[in-house]
Amino acid sequence: MLTSDELTPTSDSYAQREMEILRRELSEAQALIRTLRRQLEKAIAAAQEAQRAHAKMVETLTETMRENTVLCHERDMWRARAQRLESSLHEEIRPGAAIDISSLVGQISEDEANAIRKAMARLHHPDVGGDPERMKAWNAALDRLFRQ
Repeated sequence: MLTSDELTPTSDSYAQREMEILRRELSEAQALIRTLRRQLEKAIAAAQEAQRAHAKMVETLTETMRENTVLCHERDMWRARAQRLESSLHEEIRPGAAIDISSLVGQISEDEANAIRKAMARLHHPDVGGDPERMKAWNAALDRLFRQ
């Protein structure tokens, strides 16, 4: 057992114990620093990955908006062409009356005629509440357009 003289701050055994305690605390502090450094590196890597994912998402959204703009422009173009075609008819279509679009021969392509056919089907097809006679008239007129 140690006497009180051996435990005084000036004794060698007291100094050795203090040094041992300080070494242990230093070792624990270094281990904690290593753990915190690893956690920080993981957090930085996760933040960098999140930035890359965000940049990719922004790029994808930008491209999607660009494509949407092009598609809206094309839709509006086809809609305007269909409206011009319909307005070029001089008189109101009567049930059973033929639609004369012979003046458009050579002015529109077959793809444009098919687009017009689809647009008219969306408006006049009986399945969507349209007039079956008017749909038949449009189909006949567009068929005649490319038979000539």
